[in-house]
Amino acid sequence: MALINCPDCGTAVSDQANACIKCGCPLKGKPKNVMISFPVFKGQLLNNKCKVFRYGRVIAVCKQGETATFECNETFEIEATVGGSFGRPKAIVSPGDRFRVGPRGLGLFITKVESIV
Repeated sequence: MALINCPDCGTAVSDQANACIKCGCPLKGKPKNVMISFPVFKGQLLNNKCKVFRYGRVIAVCKQGETATFECNETFEIEATVGGSFGRPKAIVSPGDRFRVGPRGLGLFITKVESIV
C-alpha cells in the first residue's frame, strides 16, 4: 500500500481507497497517466528527441512538439532531457499529473500545469 495525494484537496490517502477520507473525492477511475509536453522552442529549427527517465532508465520518448505519456501508479521522481539542450530537470510526479518542459537560459525547466493543450 502506498500513499497518494487527493487530486482535489491534497490529503494523503491510501492508493487502495475508493474516495478521499477528507473531502470524499472519488479516487478510482482518476487518470493514472502522467503527460509531459515538450514544445518546440522559439526560433528552433529541429525537432529534437525528448526523453523521460526514472532511476536512470528511459520510461518515455517523443519528439519536440509532442507529448510524452507514461503510466504512473505511485509518486516518484523523474528527469527530462531534450536533445541539444543542457540540463536534466527533475520533478516529483503523481498519477494524473501534467507537466511542461521549456528553456531557461542555456538549460531546461519543468513545471506542473493544469492541462496540456
